[in-house]
Amino acid sequence: MRSTRTLSTIAIFTSLIIASDFALAGVLNVKLMDTLVFASAYAFGFRTGASIAVLSEFIWSVVTPYGFSLPIFPFLVIGELLYAVAGYLASRAWAAERPSALSSRNLFFGSILAICAFIWDFETNLATGLLEGMHTFTSLLAVEVFGIPFMIPHELSDFVLGATLAPMVIVACTRFKRVSPSKIVVVQSEVR
Repeated sequence: MRSTRTLSTIAIFTSLIIASDFALAGVLNVKLMDTLVFASAYAFGFRTGASIAVLSEFIWSVVTPYGFSLPIFPFLVIGELLYAVAGYLASRAWAAERPSALSSRNLFFGSILAICAFIWDFETNLATGLLEGMHTFTSLLAVEVFGIPFMIPHELSDFVLGATLAPMVIVACTRFKRVSPSKIVVVQSEVR
């Protein structure tokens, strides 16, 4: 069973994602969701990152101002889980190094998120085409080509947010993880 701290982390990240998605609803394909899922999986592990990805994608898919579409929903979740896998694998690749808000590694974070955005866009465009009854190579290719203007802002924003915001979130979460609940109580009692 998950601890209260883990459940709180999932709830906080999910709330941040949904609130930021509403705030950025007018800017198509620019969202903090991908960056926050990546950072949470990096800092807290795959299970926590995947929980945040699935819960956030589910809630946003239901309450989005663009309208809910059940057939595409599983593909959106699978695409978002890619960010949790990437964050977890990145944490394993750089396990020996402490995260830093200013590091050359941050460009790799941005690049990883841009690659994930490309795969997410390709996969969801392909699924959309198949769900719309397009089953020839030419028609599916047309769906991908038509999607390019929507893919570019998604990939660019994921690169920029991955290189700038993700490291800051990871550093903050790493510091939060190191603080034990007993120290929080001691600090609170000293303040009084």
